[in-house]
Amino acid sequence: MTDSAPSDVRYLAVYADGPLEGTTETRVLVDGQHDETISTMSAVEGKESLFQYRAGQVSEVAGEQRVTYTFVPDGSDDVLGEGDDESLEL
Repeated sequence: MTDSAPSDVRYLAVYADGPLEGTTETRVLVDGQHDETISTMSAVEGKESLFQYRAGQVSEVAGEQRVTYTFVPDGSDDVLGEGDDESLEL
């Protein structure tokens, strides 16, 4: 009995922008299909937030399916809390 798993049941999710820009994760195909949307929780500046991403470009690199996901700000938590200021003014 071998312990090898088929490689066509997973894909690489690439986060193109937003708080997770530049990160990747291996995900499982469901019925041979990638997720159209991904909701993921991540800590930004020590605060956990829920972020939503939508599938875009699908490609194959070295026999592996890759799906590029773009950030959906309207479906995500704000990274800055109430009263936080992005300004660098002193």
